[in-house]
Amino acid sequence: MKAVILAAGAGRRMYPLTEDTHKCLLPVGDATLIDRMLEGLIQVGVSEVLLLTGYRAQQLRAHLENRSGSLRLTYVHNERFDDTNNVVSLLRALQGYDLQDEFLLLEADLIFDFSVLRRAVDCPYPEVAILAPFKSGMDGTVAEVREGWIHDIIPPERQNGEAGQRYKTVNIYKFSHAFAYGPLLQMLDYYCQHFEENCYYEKILGMLIYAGQLRMRGEVLDEEAWAELDDPHDVVRAQAIFDGKRLLNQLEYNFGGLWNFPVVDFNFIRNVYFPNEALVEEIRKKLPELMHNYGSRQAILDQKMATFLRCPAEPLIILNGASQAYPILADVYRGRKVLIPSPTFGEYPRVFACADEFRDRPDLDPAQLRARLGDYDLVVLVNPNNPTGSLLPSATLWEWIVQHPQVHFLVDESFIDFSDQPSLTRSLEENPVHNLIVLKSLGKSLGVPGLRMGYLYTHNRELHEVFRARLPIWNHNSLVEFFLESGLKHRTALQKSFLDTRQERERLQPLLTALPGVTRVWPSAANFFLTEIGEELDLEAHLRHMLRLAGIYVKDISSKMETRCLRIAVRSQPENDRFVECWRKCYSLAARPISSRV
Repeated sequence: MKAVILAAGAGRRMYPLTEDTHKCLLPVGDATLIDRMLEGLIQVGVSEVLLLTGYRAQQLRAHLENRSGSLRLTYVHNERFDDTNNVVSLLRALQGYDLQDEFLLLEADLIFDFSVLRRAVDCPYPEVAILAPFKSGMDGTVAEVREGWIHDIIPPERQNGEAGQRYKTVNIYKFSHAFAYGPLLQMLDYYCQHFEENCYYEKILGMLIYAGQLRMRGEVLDEEAWAELDDPHDVVRAQAIFDGKRLLNQLEYNFGGLWNFPVVDFNFIRNVYFPNEALVEEIRKKLPELMHNYGSRQAILDQKMATFLRCPAEPLIILNGASQAYPILADVYRGRKVLIPSPTFGEYPRVFACADEFRDRPDLDPAQLRARLGDYDLVVLVNPNNPTGSLLPSATLWEWIVQHPQVHFLVDESFIDFSDQPSLTRSLEENPVHNLIVLKSLGKSLGVPGLRMGYLYTHNRELHEVFRARLPIWNHNSLVEFFLESGLKHRTALQKSFLDTRQERERLQPLLTALPGVTRVWPSAANFFLTEIGEELDLEAHLRHMLRLAGIYVKDISSKMETRCLRIAVRSQPENDRFVECWRKCYSLAARPISSRV
């Protein structure tokens, strides 16, 4: 088996990383792209590589001079790399050297599990394309597949519909000698001479399929990891995916942007049963128009939010995420005496850094907490609390609020919809006391944290004035506004999503409790579980194994707790079952020997 690697391009989209360095010489983990690729080729039995050079050819050859191992390297140079595309590079390769055998064709800006190459080598058909399920954010050439055979190869300029089953081309192919040095070489030469030299060779493959000169099998990847590095963002993603020591660190540092990584998110907590597909489709159809329009002013959005929530508009202030309230509240209550739960959502100890704490535990005695309330200017209660999932009855909280009119209560109800307790906003409608502030992040309950929706609900007029002065006239966008308008038709689906979450939570709890290494699962009224982990488990290694094996990302909150703990989100039944299965597989890899626990 032989291989052709196309490495002529200048990688302009990768600037400034490639200004002085060839793209395939960029390091990912402890090896460059080209070193990883050559090692993979050796692993699948490739003995000879034809390397097509162009940009920084001497730099690339110098790097490979003593690194090719058992591979025989032959170089062919595309002197016109700067004003042509890879259609010319492939033509130069085939014209310049006869491989006299079947071969793999790869582009030098790829990184992949070695098993990806094995899929191409082991496929019994002579012409093979490696494909991947098409995902949002992918660009470049796609293939339409029918019954395992590629029916069409579609370059970006022809992608104006969604007919058929389409997959992203990975830019790894296997060709027979007869095809490559027959129809492919002839068409490459003819097209470059008579039409254009600045296109992708996949356009030629599409023409040959259409003309009946190429019958190509599509090998669709499953769990195998791969990436194409086109810009600096791709490098960051590849570093995280293929450097096992960095992926967990990268995810924790990012605090979001998980669409860039192949993970199933058991860390960030959201309603996975909403929005329903009908609402998503309405947004999808409206998106072009929404992007071209401003959203309405703050006062209009307050009214639309109130309509969506079925509550009065006067006490309501829509926020760009609940986190928008924290710096304002910090200023308002600066120098005051504050009480917060511990552990709790990290913004509260950050914003109220000098606050006293009460320990939130399953055996929390409400009477003991109530006895402390009168000593504070502000009492923060998160109900249900994050990360413990503990819940206080709304009636109990309301009683405390009414009995302590001199104390301000900030009650965070971001997870109240997953419990069996009503919101305190209902009590405020009947008795508009001025010492209660209800804060809520809607991303959790509505399942759309990316839209950054939240609200503050209070009859405290002074606080209203402070927020009105601090918020801009356009505090939200047109997508949020349309979501609130369209969501009115989907309230039944929303309520069902809360019920589905509760039912799946009850199913999941005993499964988590039975897992090896789990010493306790706290009862939860939210859409997550606080889970205590035994000392026999190397927790960091375990989490890295789960990421690598199944892309499962979990939140380690041991730093907040007295014991080692994870916060595990409740997702769909198939995803939760996948979590349980992956945990069991990884446990044997991360469990410490008994002697090391002493």
